[in-house]
Amino acid sequence: MMVRKACGLLVVLVVWAANAMAQSSGLVDEWPAGRVYLASGDSLSGKITYHRSEDLIRINKPDGSVVAYSPVAVRGFEAIDNEGRYRRVFVTQRWNFGNDYSDFLAPAFFEQIVIGNYGLLKRETMTRRDISRDPMYRGGYYPYGGYPVGGPMYVDQRLDNFFILLPSGKVKELRNVKKDLEAIFGKKNNAMKEYVKQNKLKYTSLPDLAKIVSYFGAISQPEVRTSSVDM
Repeated sequence: MMVRKACGLLVVLVVWAANAMAQSSGLVDEWPAGRVYLASGDSLSGKITYHRSEDLIRINKPDGSVVAYSPVAVRGFEAIDNEGRYRRVFVTQRWNFGNDYSDFLAPAFFEQIVIGNYGLLKRETMTRRDISRDPMYRGGYYPYGGYPVGGPMYVDQRLDNFFILLPSGKVKELRNVKKDLEAIFGKKNNAMKEYVKQNKLKYTSLPDLAKIVSYFGAISQPEVRTSSVDM
């Protein structure tokens, strides 16, 4: 019963399909339809462009006008594919932007993967990967760690960065997902390890990670009620 309840908390396992539907260029995503929920209480709909590096969204409204918003003016937004089959939900949370030695928190956009007593959030960043020595790309072997003729070859690659939304409302980055989550599990660590083992879950799989966080939230007593975007 508890496992079924936990699975019921799973919110966005359609994220993989939605990723394929979004038109992407670098760290800019575009969706043909969506709705933005403003901090003022108003909302507006239209084509959404999300500039991840700048944490900025642009909305092309049906009347042809274009407006842009930063997280400080937005409670959250949802992006929908062409046929309305998949929805990606983003919420605004206050975060220290990775500076654990600072008390300064600023609003930022996070993709909402799991909602519950403990929430799972995601942001995407870009990195450059050297594929010069990868035979899958170059089809050759290069001894002594050398580069092929022409030098190194780099490709831009997106990285998923995961965060846990604690019952207190604090956003904690999961730099080492398995290690950091096990520290958060605390007294329920043994129960969580058994759940992961029995269900053959992997911390490196997004659907599995969502199940892990959902289950932990289901077996944990709520401490402080967290807020979410009413969509």
